[in-house]
Amino acid sequence: MIQMQALRVQRGDKQLITSLTMQAKKGEVVVVLGPNGAGKSTLLLALTGLHADYAGEIILQDKTLPHYSHQEISLQVAWQGELPPTEFGLTVQQRLEMACSGKLEKLAQALAYFELKPLAKRALGELSSGERQRVEIAAIMVRDCPIWLMDEPTAHLDMRHQVDCLKLMKQEAEQGRLIITVLHDLPQAAAIADRVVVLDGLGGVEVGLAKDMLTAKCLEPIFHVKLKGNGYDLMPAYQKEYHGELYEKA
Repeated sequence: MIQMQALRVQRGDKQLITSLTMQAKKGEVVVVLGPNGAGKSTLLLALTGLHADYAGEIILQDKTLPHYSHQEISLQVAWQGELPPTEFGLTVQQRLEMACSGKLEKLAQALAYFELKPLAKRALGELSSGERQRVEIAAIMVRDCPIWLMDEPTAHLDMRHQVDCLKLMKQEAEQGRLIITVLHDLPQAAAIADRVVVLDGLGGVEVGLAKDMLTAKCLEPIFHVKLKGNGYDLMPAYQKEYHGELYEKA
């Protein structure tokens, strides 16, 4: 559904990605990992057409990205990123109605999934960061696009809603959607990832199956932290003694 061929991504004078070639297919969860400033969010923005400072090719379905209008891309790709401003005074209900563009059949489902019905008439500015994050993930649900790009979707969420979010991503992929998401929590990544993209912060990038990438050998040189375990049990060594299995596997 999305192909990247010799993709190079730059921000200002910093080369974030020197060469990325991969194909992300429907039914997959692709997790993007890397240190702060490595270009994870910028990569997602490039895939939406919102970051133009790239070279190489991004192919969406069967055409390169520049051959689509922004409206056409928006029908294919839904993006969740930083919390939007609240000064417009929108309520939760109004925010979700805007996202679904009049197609209300998904609205009730999204409100129920993230327990937003009691908040439906509340202004976004009155909500906590975690409540607002739930609204933004609900907004991507009601868009019902075949591709979801999600930038740290579990940020701000309490543990229960983190699990709900992980389950949602895995379930949607099983139904044929492509999910590309940035995460920082390694057990969360292992719970849902089919493939992993690792940015090293110096322009380098590696792509592989989750079982091959989520290892101490692969990730210790990237994060400069001693890790123990593999896959779902992978975590910083200093946490290993007391960090039980906090997250239910999605």
